Amino acid sequence: MAGNDYAMRFTEDKYATKLEVGRELKVSSVDPFWSNILSYRSNFYHYLSIRTIEKNMLLFCGCPAINSLVNNLEAKLLRVNRECMMLAPNTKQFKNVDYTFKKEVLNILNEFEQLHVGEDFIDSVMRNEIVSAIPTNMVLVNYLQALNYIRRAYVNAIDEDFLAELYAKLLGTEELVTFYRTSEDRNPENRVLIDRVYTSAPVNLIGPMMNSLFTFINSSTLPTSLKATITFFYINFVKPFANYSEEMAVLMAKAVLAHEAFGDSVVMLPFEKLLLLPKEEAARIYVEVQKTADVTYFVDYAFKYLSKYCDTFLDDIATAKVAEMRADFYQVDEEKPIQEVEIPEPARVETMDLFAEEAEEKVEEAAPAPVQQVEKTREEPREVVAVETPKKKTVKVTYVQEELAVAYIPVALDEKQAVLLEQDLLERDPELKKGEAKFYARHCTKGKKYTIAQYKKSLHCAYETARTSMDHLAELLYYRKEKIKNKYVYIPVERE
Repeated sequence: MAGNDYAMRFTEDKYATKLEVGRELKVSSVDPFWSNILSYRSNFYHYLSIRTIEKNMLLFCGCPAINSLVNNLEAKLLRVNRECMMLAPNTKQFKNVDYTFKKEVLNILNEFEQLHVGEDFIDSVMRNEIVSAIPTNMVLVNYLQALNYIRRAYVNAIDEDFLAELYAKLLGTEELVTFYRTSEDRNPENRVLIDRVYTSAPVNLIGPMMNSLFTFINSSTLPTSLKATITFFYINFVKPFANYSEEMAVLMAKAVLAHEAFGDSVVMLPFEKLLLLPKEEAARIYVEVQKTADVTYFVDYAFKYLSKYCDTFLDDIATAKVAEMRADFYQVDEEKPIQEVEIPEPARVETMDLFAEEAEEKVEEAAPAPVQQVEKTREEPREVVAVETPKKKTVKVTYVQEELAVAYIPVALDEKQAVLLEQDLLERDPELKKGEAKFYARHCTKGKKYTIAQYKKSLHCAYETARTSMDHLAELLYYRKEKIKNKYVYIPVERE
């Protein structure tokens, strides 16, 4: 019973190594406990089509705790993808987000490559103003080109041709002279004969190991984020290139994410932070995977960082949205000049003096003697001698005869109510954009049918923007989209 408790504790609570189990239990021999732990884990093993240098098949342990970790990251990546898809291209917010994260990627590479270039150089790279520079510094320019290639070609099959094209972009060349590494790693650890720890694959194994990686990428049914993380680990493990193997590992991981499920939106995420993981800790994990063939140790290690990166991205997006909403809400509309328009003189209107008789009666009561009545005409005012008359109020009544085809008055909000409703909608639903809230607040009468053309005219925007916005409102259940003949209409849905 105790053995089962230890098995769950050192698998579910913490995916511990054999050495960590011995340290926590403080015993000289952990073999009995370790055999129970491995027996428990074996129930969740998934054997992969990629192998270690010693040709041991790599495995992944999909126990409940690790599966939960994977599912949580998948959910966050889906949220990231949705947020990115909601950023309309060429908008200010999209450009700001894209610029911010590209610049962060370049700063990470600057630190990882130890280039020591300044902010001015990085800003010049962002503005695409670098024509030539020191060859080592050109990796920043080339890396952006590689990212752009992934964004353009993320639907292409991930094979050796894709890898070669991506590596050529990173090197800044049109044609590769060499591809895979042709010289052995000179690290002293590779010369150890007993308990050898490889820091890279021997030259003769690079081709077969990379081919097995392509097979794994194209055939594995593991979750996309898990497949991408294993791809990152394996390329770092093999080190197939003479230069930039680590950078290629990140690029290929992003390519897997983009190709499999998340499109080009994930390319801007700064997963390059994986290059800056603590070297000693990362090296220990790589050694453990090499000895045990269990890639779960690296997955457990890397996913915690990747989850934080996604949280940071989502927080930044939320902050940007709030800032944009605040700026839009408090923005003072620019006063438009009033155009002088010549108004034609109105037609003469027949009026009645409703207070004339009342004033006359008061005058007669106040007069001490009869007063000679003055002939009254419509052109000349009435005169009273030696009597101060009260001020008269004249009401002009115009009689207009109009007939309406409907017997009801349409329901409508005045502008003040519409502004309040618009503000309330934005505060209740952060997914709603300001233009969408502005339109809906003034077009939400039950039973009416609104069109894309109305949105376009009301917001003074392009047709495609209007169509996307109306479809988004329908997706958020503000409208029900229906097709009448050859035109789509949007009918308000009753909401609480």
